[in-house]
Amino acid sequence: MKINMFLILNFFTINLFAQRNLDFYLNTAIQNSPALKENINLLRINELNKSLNESQYKLPQISLTSNYLFAPYFNNNGKIFSANPDPNAIGYDVGITNGGLYSAQINIEMNIFNGGFTAALQNQSNIQQAQYKFAYELEIRNLKKQITEQYLNAYKSLMLYNLSKDILQNIETQLQLTGELVEKGYAKSQSYLLLKIELQTQKIALKEIFQQYKNNLLQLNSLCGIKDTQTVYIDSVRLSMHEKNSTFSFLDKYNLDSMAVANQQELFETKYNPQVKLFFNTGLNAVELSGIQRKFGMSAGIDFMLPIFDGGQKNITRQQTEIALNTIKNFKNYALTNIELQKQSVLLNIQQLQDNLREIDMQLKDYKDLINLSEKQLNRGDISMIEYLTLLKNFLELRKTYIEKEIALQLEINNYNYWNE
Repeated sequence: MKINMFLILNFFTINLFAQRNLDFYLNTAIQNSPALKENINLLRINELNKSLNESQYKLPQISLTSNYLFAPYFNNNGKIFSANPDPNAIGYDVGITNGGLYSAQINIEMNIFNGGFTAALQNQSNIQQAQYKFAYELEIRNLKKQITEQYLNAYKSLMLYNLSKDILQNIETQLQLTGELVEKGYAKSQSYLLLKIELQTQKIALKEIFQQYKNNLLQLNSLCGIKDTQTVYIDSVRLSMHEKNSTFSFLDKYNLDSMAVANQQELFETKYNPQVKLFFNTGLNAVELSGIQRKFGMSAGIDFMLPIFDGGQKNITRQQTEIALNTIKNFKNYALTNIELQKQSVLLNIQQLQDNLREIDMQLKDYKDLINLSEKQLNRGDISMIEYLTLLKNFLELRKTYIEKEIALQLEINNYNYWNE
């Protein structure tokens, strides 16, 4: 009648090799996150965009152009090309074609004053850079919260699995003692059979809990981008409430959104400022082949533009910007209230869970004393096996409740740190 507990548990422990902690999963998730890598790439692209704006709007633009236009004339006293065709000639109007075009020039253009447009573009790039950094920090924050939650869920499964092993070992020990009492005639066979049935029930439950732990572990690996599918032990975790020790603020999003809207208005209004551009070209520019070797030259000039009237577009866009800024302000105020309420709600939950755990802990101490006393009474035949199993199940459920409350407390602390840290 003796049952080898090692054989019962060997199946569930043979694949548990390494041991990992929360920091391992957090660091791995941050290293593997495609969203974080995307934000890093966006930061790099934006840095390059700053250089692109400078190259495009501050540095001189040099180009080489070449043109050839063939516009022949017929009935023109034998001249196919001419800038002064005979009145009887047949061909395009010389005012349109100039009789042809032979051009090869080097052109240089440079903005010497563009009404603050480049400064507005630089400001836009700086705002985008800040937005990408905020998104990066927010993604890390979200990732840590998500990974910690899944780690705690997996750890709860592991704790329930260990609890089930303890109960199974307790029943196996009691079954062995009961079997010996039955052989000596001090206990009924019915008690032994009831205990044996309960042992089989707990073995089935142990398998289910172990499978749940493996599923939670695989989900954790999936979130972290870990390809390894082996089943490992994870370390215990006990989170603590952190005071705010970083410059991160959820409200920064709305501040940056407001800056971006204002910058769009700034960019739009630069078109009302004076804009001055210098240009220079040199090379060949001719309309006839004759004497073309003397048609090399150069030219330079300046372009100036100042808008006078646009139908009131500036005033309309300013009104639109004010409305957009007011909308962002409303969302910011709502978020500020919501964040404070979230923290207060979490604090209340933490306090309640701590109180519950203290009460359950006192109950567990009483139950342990009662279990020890009941085992002695069972061996003497003072209580029935059904009474003992009922007491054992109640004790098991209370320990499960304690584990669930303990993990719930850790989840709430994780939630508090997310909003406050």
